[in-house]
Amino acid sequence: MNGKKVGIIIGAVAAGAVLIIAGVLAAIFLFGKKTDVYRVIKVMSAEGHCYVSRGEIKDLEAYDGMALQSGDSIHVDGNSSLVLMLDEDKLAYVEQNTDFNIIAEGTAKDSRSKIELVRGALTCEIQNSLSSGSTYEVDTPNSTMAVMGTSFRMEVTDVDTIKEVLESGAVQPSMLFMGKTLESSGMDGYNTITRLTITDGVVKVQLHDENGNKVGDEIVFNVNTDVLIGGNDTQSNLLKQITGLDLSTFPEITIDFFNDIAGGSGKMVISGSDLKSQQAANNGPHTVTFMYKNTVFGIQTVPYNSTATEPVFKPTLTGSWDVDFDIPVTDDLIVYWKE
Repeated sequence: MNGKKVGIIIGAVAAGAVLIIAGVLAAIFLFGKKTDVYRVIKVMSAEGHCYVSRGEIKDLEAYDGMALQSGDSIHVDGNSSLVLMLDEDKLAYVEQNTDFNIIAEGTAKDSRSKIELVRGALTCEIQNSLSSGSTYEVDTPNSTMAVMGTSFRMEVTDVDTIKEVLESGAVQPSMLFMGKTLESSGMDGYNTITRLTITDGVVKVQLHDENGNKVGDEIVFNVNTDVLIGGNDTQSNLLKQITGLDLSTFPEITIDFFNDIAGGSGKMVISGSDLKSQQAANNGPHTVTFMYKNTVFGIQTVPYNSTATEPVFKPTLTGSWDVDFDIPVTDDLIVYWKE
């Protein structure tokens, strides 16, 4: 082989090596950058019927391990539940009859997370303290909750539904608690009630009306506190602040979620023995309340772990109840008519 060919081969090899190195460096740069902006949003478990809407795509059935995207809207049917994970250390335990949107921006290290809770209830657990550049918020129609590292439960209910359920005589622990507590403050003039229950840590609350206009200064609430907030399109008020948590005012699914947190790495002001005692006391019979446009359509009493019966009569010619009648009832249940 002459010197000219050797030189060409060596030059080609050197040029190829440069290209390979450049490609490796580019890959490291690109993949490194992608990893920095990646947020994990995943369904850990879905019981019953839970649906995801994404842009033009509606009612995707959620399943265990399903990857979600920022901007997704989630609906959890009656007699159903969902556990959602963000960034490996932020969990949301979602109860039946809940609608919310999930927003996850930034990086896993410097994250901006927001849950827009439209209706229903969920318990959040943040296992690790957030970095200085991270935020975690739950937004409701009348307030925004900002946290740093804690576990807390949020519930949003419209006042008309609370009134109708209480007048019907149905036993709904949380609604009964809210209704009785609000009697002294009065429910007239409010559209929605938010219940904030702090089981660990500190939560900062900014009141706002239903149009998003801030009302007053930020309020700080500590662990072992139950807070009720009422709001409409022009106002938002702190109606009640109670020190101490009454487990009998929560549905059984909430107690189950509290147990999951306490049994893992999470901290709870409630003792494990109290949780187990309340869980045993909640084992039925249970009340199933059928609602049509914030009006009670009918009530059934169902033994624990038995199925409810679909009402013979329907509120309208088209529509359905947002519950699977084949799933056994293990908690007090409100079922809504969907058209």
